[in-house]
Amino acid sequence: MTTALTTHSKTALVMSSFVAASRVGATASAFCLRRLGIETLVLPTVMLGRHPGWGAPGGGAVDIDQLADMWTAICAQDIKLDAVMSGYMASVAHVELMAKIVRDTKAKNPDAIVLVDPVMGDHGQLYIPKAVAQAIKEILVPVADILTPNYWELGYLLGQSPEGLQNMIGSTHILAPKTLVTSVPFEPEIGAVFTERAKLNVMAQSICVTHQKFEAVPHGGGDALAATFLAHLLKGETSAQSLSHAVGSIFEIISHAVETDAGEMPLIREQDALMHPTP
Repeated sequence: MTTALTTHSKTALVMSSFVAASRVGATASAFCLRRLGIETLVLPTVMLGRHPGWGAPGGGAVDIDQLADMWTAICAQDIKLDAVMSGYMASVAHVELMAKIVRDTKAKNPDAIVLVDPVMGDHGQLYIPKAVAQAIKEILVPVADILTPNYWELGYLLGQSPEGLQNMIGSTHILAPKTLVTSVPFEPEIGAVFTERAKLNVMAQSICVTHQKFEAVPHGGGDALAATFLAHLLKGETSAQSLSHAVGSIFEIISHAVETDAGEMPLIREQDALMHPTP
């Protein structure tokens, strides 16, 4: 029997990593979405015990047939998705399944938001196989309504590091209608740059938000920021409002993580920052 999910709230699907003991991937993004009132479904591309940065993570990639079967079951529930968000992809097959999810979702709801977080690497190197990175670039980036790369990933997608703020702003419009670039260096600070193009590829707006640079930050900040930004958009806020609230919330959470020497994002302890972001 097919039974639809009855809810008046917005609904999103996240396809990314599930990490049991670390607040990264879907473990972080799903929490942020749910805390902000968004019904959230999760398809785990990998199931790990902890972030690989701590050592052997345990677990491994989820079989593509199992993931595809899960998606078939979700479709049978006739759930209207208002957004889909991609994160860590462990294989080219995962990327291809995510593209199918986008097609299936858009067929049912053309207004659904597609957010692609191209989780590929940082600090000058890929941490996924090159074939997977190329698949993300060639298959997922073209279908994104919103793209959320970090600064290094933006350079990888463009084929060269954008030199200077104006050059970076001018280059993002060729990738997606809306692009949120994180970890952008503004010495001695760091920040995020959001660009949105209007019709005929004319830039409608660009917004830059900067804050103090931390010596070290916990893993998962990018996942949490992208999801929080998406949640505010789904709640009906403008892009500028969503950016301000998302950056304010995650900045406060990371600040507390640094102050208490927490190696993980303290999302549970500091969850009030999601509801009441720092201006």
